[in-house]
Amino acid sequence: MKDFSILDLEGPWKEAVSAPDFWWDLNLDQLLEAIRKLVPGYDVGPYFYRFPETAACEEYRRQIYGDVKNPEVYESLDRFCALMRQTQEFLRNQFNVVSALQKDAWYAAAVCCYCRAVEGLREDLSGLPVASRGLKAFEEYLKEYSAGKEFQDRRDASFRIRQAMEDFQLVLVIENNRLTVTPGRVEGAYEEFLGEGSSGNGPFGLEVRMSALEEEIFNIYRKKYPELFEEIGKFARSFPTFLEENVKRFEKEIQYYLAFYRFEKRMQERGFVFCVPERREDREMGAAGLYDLALAHANSLRGRPVVSNDFVYHEGESFFVVSGPNQGGKTTFARSLGQLVYFGKMGLDVPAGSANLHEFSKLLTHFSMEESMTGGRGRLMEELKRLAPMMENKVQGAFVIINELFTTAAHYDGSVMGARVLRHFMGNRCRGVYVTHLKELGNAVEGVVTMTAMLEEGDAHKRTYQILRHEALDVGYAEDIVEKYGLTYEALRKRLEKEKEGWR
Repeated sequence: MKDFSILDLEGPWKEAVSAPDFWWDLNLDQLLEAIRKLVPGYDVGPYFYRFPETAACEEYRRQIYGDVKNPEVYESLDRFCALMRQTQEFLRNQFNVVSALQKDAWYAAAVCCYCRAVEGLREDLSGLPVASRGLKAFEEYLKEYSAGKEFQDRRDASFRIRQAMEDFQLVLVIENNRLTVTPGRVEGAYEEFLGEGSSGNGPFGLEVRMSALEEEIFNIYRKKYPELFEEIGKFARSFPTFLEENVKRFEKEIQYYLAFYRFEKRMQERGFVFCVPERREDREMGAAGLYDLALAHANSLRGRPVVSNDFVYHEGESFFVVSGPNQGGKTTFARSLGQLVYFGKMGLDVPAGSANLHEFSKLLTHFSMEESMTGGRGRLMEELKRLAPMMENKVQGAFVIINELFTTAAHYDGSVMGARVLRHFMGNRCRGVYVTHLKELGNAVEGVVTMTAMLEEGDAHKRTYQILRHEALDVGYAEDIVEKYGLTYEALRKRLEKEKEGWR
């Protein structure tokens, strides 16, 4: 079988060396940190840094993830990975011992564990309702691989030696200051013979190092009955390698699915919903119950709720222009859209009650940043510098998220430049969301939909965090903040009068 990948249809997945540009804008770094903790010992980060290159590969992953969510399949994969980790532990133990015999014994134990992992997964997959192309293909590969003469010979030899090591027992007789060692069995446990506090469970057991007594016994028995020791050494020489590349790659790559599944299950236990997104280009793109997964994870640790939103792009609509009060949920809504597109393209479940997604070539983001104090450039110059490559590359069919662009420009200039940015991306068949304080942008370009972060009716101080299709509200959003902190003209006048009275 050619090089097989559970992440890519075309062969081994090419890992990205660094996170994409949109990573931090969408707070995906926070999510990956939480996901990584659920698969200790594996570095899954590079698997999350790059999109599948084709829609077919995306669907390939989505089917595999559907299988992984089956509890029986998940448990089988978890057992396989546990045995593979144990195999690696046994191999590492070779470097923690001095005796060549012990090195060979640990090697035989590693081979035995590896063969159990392969055969166990093969048997499980053949008896489970696996539907994905990827896991079916790996099942067929395991059948062919494990039926091969080389694997069978190695398996039979390792099982035979491992059983011989487990059955290895000696009778020690101490009489008249003499120690006699003979093969056989006696009543009682090995630990009882070694005495209280001993952790030994036999010289071929799971202890890395032998005690001084065990080493001395070994030396005696090795000279008198050399057959078993010779067979262990011969096995290591006969099978110098045994880890097959496709099996090793599968163990690493399957962590991508296992890690996200564990994270999803944890979030579901905290009350958050996920769904399998549809991929229907003939239906409008939209989602119901969409929420910011990074915010949900952070808030769930503090016992705080998260507000979800619905959206839909009707025919002929390309961009949402979202305005409204500060801290009203605009940026959170934009991030949730980006995360929806990201997890959908990665072939995973998405944080929503239901969703239908279209195909996008790329995910582009531009979030506002603080003024550069070291580069000598103002905030507007920094924004333009970051925006330039996004527009110069003329990417076709991308999903674009722009957050508070041109905030330091004059109102008229910001509106003109913002409209030009929208026309550029829409002219390249892009879709997206533009969060802005420039309300005029909602009417500047055809195909743009105005959305607003709503306030509680009758209470300008209270945000609902609902983002709805609504004309930009003709109110001063800063007014409620000014009132809250006593900075209105009347409040300041009274404060100054009181201060003057104190000066007299």
